[in-house]
Amino acid sequence: MQKRRSVSQRETVLPENVDDADISPQKLNAFSERVVEWYKKHGRKNLLWRRTKDPWKVLVAAFLLRKTTSKQVEKIYLDFLMRFPTPADVQKSSEEEIKSIIRPLGIENQRARHLKKIASIIMHEFNGKIPCSKERLKKLPGVGDYIAAEVLLAACGKPEPLLDRNMIRVIERFFGIRSSKKRPHTDPELWRFAKKLVPESADVAKDFNYGVLDLAQTVCTAKNPNCGKCPLADLCSYVCRAENEER
Repeated sequence: MQKRRSVSQRETVLPENVDDADISPQKLNAFSERVVEWYKKHGRKNLLWRRTKDPWKVLVAAFLLRKTTSKQVEKIYLDFLMRFPTPADVQKSSEEEIKSIIRPLGIENQRARHLKKIASIIMHEFNGKIPCSKERLKKLPGVGDYIAAEVLLAACGKPEPLLDRNMIRVIERFFGIRSSKKRPHTDPELWRFAKKLVPESADVAKDFNYGVLDLAQTVCTAKNPNCGKCPLADLCSYVCRAENEER
């Protein structure tokens, strides 16, 4: 039986059908628009993998960013792509060659093994091309909903949400909702809700997603969020609850 997460009396459990959530269109639009504007001024637009639409470069970055930080990946990202500019180059290499570059990220044995398998599948089953299909992307070892969504968003021009714990935290705080799942990133209704927030334009969708992630990491942090610097504060359910509790 699925264990339910604890929910504040002032939060709303996300309904089984996300379309039944009692949230105004104005609040939905304000969230997206403000995040995009904030990202344009304060976002980390200099990250190399955010400046490319090359499917292989996007996939490599998304895979390497698992269980590590962007600072760590920045140190080896270019070296990796110079040595392995295509899936074919990874396929022809040894795991030891791969590990020699990605070792600073940790769990290099697993990463190298997965990268070899990913390259092999791309070359043999996908004719050397990264597919723009979530179902086919998820056939690649170590690729789940999040990495698949990032490839679709950044390389395929599809307005997908990058729903990780950071985006979940911002969404739950702002809208005052809570997934009933113990592992909310696996909640299909939360994915559907997040998708409703993503602008339809491919470029704006990227700004929105990266904006939410940067906002979560720099302002709406897990502990001690800096609500005073948040562009969403005046409409945020989390801030409203905190202010009411102080009265």
